[in-house]
Amino acid sequence: MQCKINRVTTFCNDYNSGNCHSCEWITLAYPEQLVKKEEILKSALNLNATSVQLEPTVASKTTAFRNRAKMSVTGTSENPCIGLLGNDQLDLGRELLNCPIQHPTLNEVIKALPTFIREYNLVPYQINEKKGELKGLILFYSPQSDEMYLRFVLRSKECVSRIKKMLPKLQEQFPFLKCVSANIQPGPHALLEGPEEVFITERTHILHQLKNFKFQLSPQAFVQTNADLASKLYETAAKWIAEVRPEKMLELFCGQGAFSFFASNSAENILGIEINESAVATANQTAAALGLTHLRFESMDARNAPPFGADLILVNPPRRGLGDSIQVILNQGPKHLVYSSCSHESLAKDLKTLEPFYSMKKVQIFDLFPHTEHFEILTFLERKQNT
Repeated sequence: MQCKINRVTTFCNDYNSGNCHSCEWITLAYPEQLVKKEEILKSALNLNATSVQLEPTVASKTTAFRNRAKMSVTGTSENPCIGLLGNDQLDLGRELLNCPIQHPTLNEVIKALPTFIREYNLVPYQINEKKGELKGLILFYSPQSDEMYLRFVLRSKECVSRIKKMLPKLQEQFPFLKCVSANIQPGPHALLEGPEEVFITERTHILHQLKNFKFQLSPQAFVQTNADLASKLYETAAKWIAEVRPEKMLELFCGQGAFSFFASNSAENILGIEINESAVATANQTAAALGLTHLRFESMDARNAPPFGADLILVNPPRRGLGDSIQVILNQGPKHLVYSSCSHESLAKDLKTLEPFYSMKKVQIFDLFPHTEHFEILTFLERKQNT
């Protein structure tokens, strides 16, 4: 049955003015957003034709829930514009200094940065003319540990020395700013990240605390943008894993290893696989700091995960889904599979491939992305007998 949708007045001035429409569902009352997402997932996974019940959706705060900001910088060094690229002309940016879904501490720093850009002559990059240096800013704030990283996305290293001169004043104003770096992106792109990270601070990571775990988070590592809901996602996965008590657990696309750390009391031996070397390094450092000797992390493509004899495999792939790495599951044949996905389309495709061998037992939505069509899905599967 189609749900009745009630439209509400949006709380965002930038949306109301037409400046930003990134939150495409913001005009829907939040309870209706959740119902709509549940209907989408039920249809994608054909849940109405199965005995699998959708677990109650885990809702988010509706404002100040986002811990990461990725902003473009346009304009001139005298009049910088931090926010979004222009619609028709990319270089005519749209200022966004007080986004209501971002943590207020992010907005506090973002609003102060134009003054620093002017004072230290950081020239914004012009896409059409392919001139200038400063392409964008990436910030992440961890509320529990009260630490933030700030990345300047640059065309080259030309203004790195000026950012180094800026650092003392920047940290004096924002003492929670523990890690500052320059990401070098020489290509003619607006805000895609480059492979080289030049650290301005001695610290090359921040401490990111989720519940009782304090992770060493490097700026290049993947991290969920909604820390509160991420904690609930990891806690639920750990609870499901504890119910089957695997001796060996393999995590693919592990990032900073959050799923593995939360499951550290639920499995005897855990191996995490992640292609990002800096994420693996900080994950191993975190494991050592916590004395979790039964956790280890290796850097490689998930498709090349070594034979591990895992009783349970947990996967958290990018939006495109498992791709060729699904063969690791089919080859190793674990008794249980936990799949965390941010795309119901790729999840449905992968589950169809796995269907001859695995049956779905649980599925639950975690609304990490309010006011958008996106949501995280946690699924628990069990290997079918005689397969």
